[in-house]
Amino acid sequence: MINQQPVEKTISQPTLMERAVLFLKEVQSEVKRVTWPKSNEVKAATTVVIVVCIFLAVIIWAVDKIISLSVNVLFKL
Repeated sequence: MINQQPVEKTISQPTLMERAVLFLKEVQSEVKRVTWPKSNEVKAATTVVIVVCIFLAVIIWAVDKIISLSVNVLFKL
């Protein structure tokens, strides 16, 4: 029989700097694939958000007033 020495496998771990560089390269490649919205799309989406916020604020205000008036009527009885 032949005496075989166990083979040690060494797997080198990338350093922190190598991992950071790899991460930044991957980020750069992902950003290149992003479809950025046009200016008019951003304006339209912003307008929708503002209108919905105002609408919800009015609804919450109205519900608050109704509840407040209801509580005041109950305690005046």
